[in-house]
Amino acid sequence: MKSHARVVVIGGGVTGCAILYHLAKMGWSDVVLLERKELTSGSSWHAAGNLFALTSPSNVSVLQKYTLELYPRLEEESEQACGYHPTGGLHFARNATEVEALKVMQSRGRRVGIESNFITQAEAKEMAPIVETSGLEGILHEPLRGHVDPASATNAYAKAARKLGATVYRHTPVIETNQTADGGWDVVTPEGTITADYVVNAAGLWAREVAALAGISLPLMPVEHHYLVTETIPEIAAMDHELPVITEAEAGYYSRQEGQGLLLGAYENVCHHWAVNGTPLDFDHELLPDDLERMEINFLKAVESMPPLGEAGIKRIINGPMIFSPDLGPLLGPYPGLKNYICACGVMTGFNQGGGIGREIAHWIIDGEPSLDIFSWDVTRFGDHADATYTKARTKYFYEHRTERHKPYQEFPAGRPAKTFPIYGRLKELGAVFGEAFGYEYPLWYARSGEAAEDHPSYRRTNWFDAVGEECRAVRDGVGLFEISTFAKYLVTGPGARDWLERLLANRMPKKIGRTVLSPMLSQKGKLIGDLTVTRLAEERFLLLGAGRMQLFHMRHFAKYLPAEGVSVENASEALAGMMIAGPKARALLSRLTDQDVSNQAFPFLSGRELALGPVENGMAVRVSFTGELGYELYVPMDQQSALFEALQEAGKDLGLRLAGSRALMSLRLEKGFASWGADLSPDYTPFDPGLDRFMRLDKEADFVGRGAALIQQQQGRREQLATFVIDVTDGADAFGGEAIFRDDSLVGYVTSGGYGHCVGESLALGYLKPAAWEDGAQYQVEILGERRPATLSAAARIDPEGQRMRG
Repeated sequence: MKSHARVVVIGGGVTGCAILYHLAKMGWSDVVLLERKELTSGSSWHAAGNLFALTSPSNVSVLQKYTLELYPRLEEESEQACGYHPTGGLHFARNATEVEALKVMQSRGRRVGIESNFITQAEAKEMAPIVETSGLEGILHEPLRGHVDPASATNAYAKAARKLGATVYRHTPVIETNQTADGGWDVVTPEGTITADYVVNAAGLWAREVAALAGISLPLMPVEHHYLVTETIPEIAAMDHELPVITEAEAGYYSRQEGQGLLLGAYENVCHHWAVNGTPLDFDHELLPDDLERMEINFLKAVESMPPLGEAGIKRIINGPMIFSPDLGPLLGPYPGLKNYICACGVMTGFNQGGGIGREIAHWIIDGEPSLDIFSWDVTRFGDHADATYTKARTKYFYEHRTERHKPYQEFPAGRPAKTFPIYGRLKELGAVFGEAFGYEYPLWYARSGEAAEDHPSYRRTNWFDAVGEECRAVRDGVGLFEISTFAKYLVTGPGARDWLERLLANRMPKKIGRTVLSPMLSQKGKLIGDLTVTRLAEERFLLLGAGRMQLFHMRHFAKYLPAEGVSVENASEALAGMMIAGPKARALLSRLTDQDVSNQAFPFLSGRELALGPVENGMAVRVSFTGELGYELYVPMDQQSALFEALQEAGKDLGLRLAGSRALMSLRLEKGFASWGADLSPDYTPFDPGLDRFMRLDKEADFVGRGAALIQQQQGRREQLATFVIDVTDGADAFGGEAIFRDDSLVGYVTSGGYGHCVGESLALGYLKPAAWEDGAQYQVEILGERRPATLSAAARIDPEGQRMRG
């Protein structure tokens, strides 16, 4: 056995083998894979091997498309057949809502070059003679679908990796992983110890056990999953081509041809967990006892669409375990706080995603970051709220609703509430309808008297539309109160704090105490990885504010550059509660809570300070605005939030203070054209694309992270350019993100976020265009629910374009 390797990959399923292959393909041949039994032991060997590209978010489609297109090349490089069948596929819809969902999916696919088309019932029967189409309202054909043989594909990755110099050890379980003083790892096996620079946990069903060897816990839970294979079906045997993959979301089944019969899989309506407390170490190429009654409903619905299935004999039944995260997405990337430990766990459809995951993990290790934004799969998206109870509840819910189409702004009830802020109960009494962010409950909107405090998700304006409109107008005309405790809050202290921030962030840091700046944070390759508000509270004390769901991501990035001494970074997100007041009467409200001078001259826009806030002696206020109105963000110790809230409520009575939720905030910021993190801002963009370069100082003294790349980007110009669109909508179907944008019948861009501007009375969207297609006042078409709606580009904000309100 080798004694050293640059990377040790633990796990010989499709994901681990794909990572090994991509590391070797990118030039790191001194890499090793360790498999406890045989390759594919675990979940890989019994997978159905279905392939598809259309999904959400867009970058997942990119990775799945890459994986599908890799198989023919992999066969050539490995000289090993993958059993790749590019059959195409059909998505069935039985009602108007499901047709709308397919239209949304189709439009999103255009962004990444995945074409699909609605076909007639006759065309569907020609492709799949076994189908009964009379009850279908829509059929979407996706050419990039098919299936692959699991064992062959896994071994093809391994064989290609070996040919590139990688090493695979089978029957070599890992019994210890011990970090060395230099940040590397000693990976201990019965056959010896390998010292590695990096360890990758791709252990599949045993990812929890492998994680425990490093002293960490991952939010993963195994579940049982059924599919069956039929005997020969005469109608299939008579075909002169292969049956396309057939799925029906509302029925919860998928199917494809297997031999001259059908493979039918089901996401049963009752999830059964398996090995909740740990995967048995002696589990191998084994199956679980089958229980076909669990998929009876799915089977009967499939027979409606494919009647010959009802007459077919069953050749075999598969009930095998799969391991999932709380949202069923993979857990990828460096584990925060553990140097050179990479996660590649919880991969649900490894044959559909493994190639893309392998590529991105290889980039992460070799280049220091993935090649595109995959935060939706980043291990840092879950905090300590994702305990075993939460993970079990969420995996159950999402498994049982696996194929359902998610509607705009839809929230999911399982496992909640996991965490609450002190005023949660009080806000609930006042009509708050809550969403979840990083485990915490936060108010989306407030039901009015007589209204049910619940969401009714829809592709069109729904039950909360009018209430949110009132909240928006109350902010524009008077003063609104927002709960913002889910924002990320970091305290950076020490004699080296300012110099360190100068090297970390792209803007110049405040020299004067009490000043605030907005600053992009870039990766080494110049990608946008943060949009932070920085306030200098004291000579050696800074408050940083950012997107709450990014807090572990950011702490991981901070740690990468933190010096050995002179600077301390504290994630104060759970220590500090936040409230925001916004509107023309916000200053009057704040003045009633403090003796300090909060006039415009004394407390101008982009400034912050520590101050007493009513009964709270140790508060902080930062004057910034995401609403476009005069506004202040107020932060206090978490145990003081209730006192601050009641003081604000009392002081604001005669000012018409109105509680407002995040949906009102999103509408207000659309009217201002303000980009939102995770929708319009992400590592997919350079700071120039959304116009954040106005907050960068490329000529500052400090050589900040990503400056070299940003200088090159500046010379090359924008790849894409953000814009506001006013859309002609007459049926209440606003854009919400992912819609294709056309100009003169040419695809020129895509929407990143949208909604209704209640104070301007317009349907609005933010989206990116190719720079050559960007023109103020020009006419475009935004594809909403399959219909191209007229839209006009507006270079100026739709309200107060000069920004006088927030500065006044």
